[in-house]
Amino acid sequence: MACPACFRGGTAIGSPQGTISTHHDYPTYIATSPSESTTRRSNSTIILYTDAFGLNLVNNKLLADFYAAKTGCRVLVPDIIPGGAMTADVLPLMDTIMAPVGLLDLKGQAWRAWCVVRAIGFALPFFWYAKPDYAVCLERCLAYARAVKQELGEGGKLGVAGFCWGGYQATNVCSYPAIDGSNEPLVDAHFCAHPSLVKCPDEFLAAVTKFKTPVCIAHAGNDMALPNAKMDETEAALRQKAGNGEGGNGYWWQIRRYDGCGHGFAVRAAP
Repeated sequence: MACPACFRGGTAIGSPQGTISTHHDYPTYIATSPSESTTRRSNSTIILYTDAFGLNLVNNKLLADFYAAKTGCRVLVPDIIPGGAMTADVLPLMDTIMAPVGLLDLKGQAWRAWCVVRAIGFALPFFWYAKPDYAVCLERCLAYARAVKQELGEGGKLGVAGFCWGGYQATNVCSYPAIDGSNEPLVDAHFCAHPSLVKCPDEFLAAVTKFKTPVCIAHAGNDMALPNAKMDETEAALRQKAGNGEGGNGYWWQIRRYDGCGHGFAVRAAP
């Protein structure tokens, strides 16, 4: 399920270094390795499927810049969420809603109630149009990934990274071929953190086994949207179907639990 933590967190400090242009029909933040970087430029591309905030939250752009600087890859962050991404204005509202308020603090309770009303006004349209497991969300992300795959230069690979809303998309595009009916994998490497609404263990199994895509999952130990029991079940299923994840029979996978961390920690941790 999705949870209130999907809309909570901090805003990072920094100035994005990339550019925004239309790429395969969607406004896309494009990050490349800085000219002064010692990291060798790569022909490969990473698509970053964001959390609910999309390009409205600076964190996602800064994360793309970091990936580009560390890997030498081009990083694409498409503004692809149906109906538009969540506004970052909801973050302080959620902080107020979740903060303790005395039962007899009438002013505080009234302010919290007003924040709840405002937050619902933002959240309802988002879930109406863009609940992570709606078919239209994956259809958009799959078409975008396939288009990017086709434009890669010689030796170029396609990686995907996804967070929260985007974790669902990144995981599920791994189980599709580059072109319908082909045996060529679409995705060459996968990473996701605190994914929302992924069906455990089936969709993680498909991501790993259909095309032997290397899959890495960062799991928040305190994620109310994805309980530890579900990830334990997923890990057991992966061990049964795909070994220990260290390359046996071509299967590479990893699940790492970050105890003490909540949903959203990989993108929206408070500075």
